Amino acid sequence: MKININANHIRIYKLLNFIPDKNLDFICHFLKMNKQNVILYIKQIYQLIENNQQNILLTDMIKKIQSDKSLFKALKQNQIFTKTDRIFYIILILFKCHDSNLNLNLNTVSSTLNISRRTLNDDLLSVKKALEFYKLKIYSIPSKGINISGNTSDIKNCFLSYLFKFLIEFKELPLLMSKDCFSFFQQKMSENIIKEIDYFVYAFDLDIFANNKKLLKSIYRIYFEENCKDNISTLSFEEFKKIFLDVFPLKNIEKVYTFFKTSTLGKFPLKYINVFILTLKFCTGILKEKNICLNKEYENLRKTFSKFTSLDYSKNSYFEKFTNRVYIANKESSFLYMNDLSFLDLNLTYKIKDECYQLFLELRKNYFNIQFSNIIFLYLWNLNKINFLEITNTIVVFKDLPRFLQPIIKNLFLLKENINISHFIRYHELETYLLQEDVSLIITFENLPLTSNYPFIKYYSLPL
Repeated sequence: MKININANHIRIYKLLNFIPDKNLDFICHFLKMNKQNVILYIKQIYQLIENNQQNILLTDMIKKIQSDKSLFKALKQNQIFTKTDRIFYIILILFKCHDSNLNLNLNTVSSTLNISRRTLNDDLLSVKKALEFYKLKIYSIPSKGINISGNTSDIKNCFLSYLFKFLIEFKELPLLMSKDCFSFFQQKMSENIIKEIDYFVYAFDLDIFANNKKLLKSIYRIYFEENCKDNISTLSFEEFKKIFLDVFPLKNIEKVYTFFKTSTLGKFPLKYINVFILTLKFCTGILKEKNICLNKEYENLRKTFSKFTSLDYSKNSYFEKFTNRVYIANKESSFLYMNDLSFLDLNLTYKIKDECYQLFLELRKNYFNIQFSNIIFLYLWNLNKINFLEITNTIVVFKDLPRFLQPIIKNLFLLKENINISHFIRYHELETYLLQEDVSLIITFENLPLTSNYPFIKYYSLPL
C-alpha cells in the first residue's frame, strides 16, 4: 500500500527522541494531533524501513526508526503536498509573481502540483479566504492568469508573515516547495547581506528570542531597496539616535550608527523605517501593545515558571520581554501559526526538556502560538546567578547559540566543571582560528555537523 508522506511525518520523525518517556504526549501537544494519529504516522514511517518486521511493539518500532540513518532521505523523497502545503505554496508563488510583475498561470500550477483543475479551484477558495485576512484579493486576467490586488503595505505585511513562516518551516516542507521558494527568497539577498544580518543579530544582542535572524532576513527581502537614496545610512547621528534610542541602549548607539553607516544593511529605506523599528522591538521583546497593561500576565508567567521548574526566577527584565513577545506573537494579526523545531539543535538534558514541556503545556492554554524554543531560552536565562571576571582558555564553537547564554555558560563551566572558556567561535570561523591560536579543548552545545572534520570537539548538554 502506497504511503503518502507529508510534513507531519517529517516533524514526528525529528521529534521522536526529544523526551523519551513522554514522546507521544509531547508530539501530540506540540503538533496538536490526537494520539491515534501520531501512532499511525509512526507506523507509516516504519513502513519505509527496508526489511521491516511485522507485529512489532511500538517502542521497538521507534528504536528502529531512530537507528535508520537513511530514513530521513527516504521520507523527503516520498513527501507529497497536502492541501495545507498547496495553499501555502500557492500564496508564496502568487507573491513571487507579484514581485516579478507576472501572473500566476493556473495550468502550470495544476501540472506542477499534479492535481486536477477542480482540486486547484477548491484550493483557490482557501487561498482567497487566507488573503482576505490581510485585506487582499485575487483578480483574474483572461488567458494570462491570476494575481494579488490590494494596498502595498497590506501586500508586504502578508508576504512578511508567509515568508517568515516559510523560513522557519522550510526543512519540513516538500522539496519542490523549499527549493522553488528558497531560491526566490535568495533573490535580492546577497551573501554579504546575509552575513551582515548574522553579525548584526549577534553583535547587538538581538538573538534573545529564537528565529530573530530569520525575521530580519524576511524584512530585508521584502522591504529592502538597494538603490533607494533616502535610507538609514543618510541619517545624521542625532537623527539616528532619535529614531533608534528606543531600541538600543545609549552606550551602544554610536557603534550601531557606525555599523549602519558602513554596511549594506544601512541602505534600508527610510519610508519603511516604522516597520523596521517595530521589528527590532519585537526581536528585543520591548514591543508593547498600546493602551494594554500586561502586569497581570507578567505576574502569572512568573508564578507559572516557579510552579513548573526547579529554578527561582532571577531576571525580571527578561520575563517582561518574554511576556511582551508572546502576547504580540499570539495576536492573530501578527503572525501565522508556525511549527518551530529550532530547539532540536540544542543539546539539552532530560530535566530541562521535561520542565520546559510542563511550562509549554501550561502557557499554551493562553498563547496558542507560543514557541517552545523561546520557553527554553527563558529557562536558560534564569541559570545565571553569579558574575565572574573575564576568563581564558577553552573555546566554544556555535552556530546560533544566543549571545545572552555565553556569560551563563562561562560562569557555570567555571563553577561546575572548573573549565575556563576564552572565546565563542562561530563554526565557520573555527578553521581560521585554529591556524592562529593554540587550543586545548573545543566544546559545543549544538548539534553541529563538525564531527568528521574535528573529532576532538566535545559535546555538552544544556543546562550544565
